[in-house]
Amino acid sequence: MKAESVIITGASDGIGKAMALEFSRKGWAIGLLARRTELLEKVREECLQAGAPRVFYRGADVSDENAFEKALDGLDLELDGATAFIANAGITGRSSLGPDAWTSAKRILEVNVLSAIHGLEHMKLKMLARGRGTLAGVSSIAGARGMPTSGAYATSKAALTNHLEGLRVDLKPHGISVVTIVPGFIRTSLTTHNKGKMPFLMEVDDAARVFVSGVVGKRAWSIAPAPFRIIYPLIQMLPRSWFDALMSRMYRTIRG
Repeated sequence: MKAESVIITGASDGIGKAMALEFSRKGWAIGLLARRTELLEKVREECLQAGAPRVFYRGADVSDENAFEKALDGLDLELDGATAFIANAGITGRSSLGPDAWTSAKRILEVNVLSAIHGLEHMKLKMLARGRGTLAGVSSIAGARGMPTSGAYATSKAALTNHLEGLRVDLKPHGISVVTIVPGFIRTSLTTHNKGKMPFLMEVDDAARVFVSGVVGKRAWSIAPAPFRIIYPLIQMLPRSWFDALMSRMYRTIRG
């Protein structure tokens, strides 16, 4: 019986790399995809040492549609049909009040929304043909509502969350599970720009264990750190005036 297998985008560092290593410890075969091939080679070696029976990688920019599809096709073929796909690649950025505001926002939306959905839809077709599989996307607590200083980022994660929810209902009758991964504050390179205190900050390896467990268990939602399982819906229910006051104060603390 062949090993379970997963393709992860944005796998060269952060949550993507941590999830690849956690899947490896569970004996899964791994497909790594990111722009920086020199880092992917190192991650490949770490995954093999962690227990993955087979590890393949492809260097591609997820916003280059042709290169992205070719990389996904190659990895899927080498894995003899991936069991799971995780759209993890993403970028962050603060809202700008200057002339670069649109350029910055557009890039965030291209990577976090269009490229993520592109990957999910491309792998969806393969899984429909096989009648099995799990699709997952890495959203964010920031997607619960519009966040100060992070308008485009919060928008991108809200869009991805909604797309995953729709897919989950559409694909359940076809034997395909859909998992929404929702990180709060995780210690990665993406959170280093925050100079203040981040509530319930979690180490990336600990978060990866939660997220991988969610994918393996085919759970609809996988949220970490644990307090955000309660905080996330509460944020969505706050009256507008309370939300504005609370978020303004909280983000001044986080940004430092």
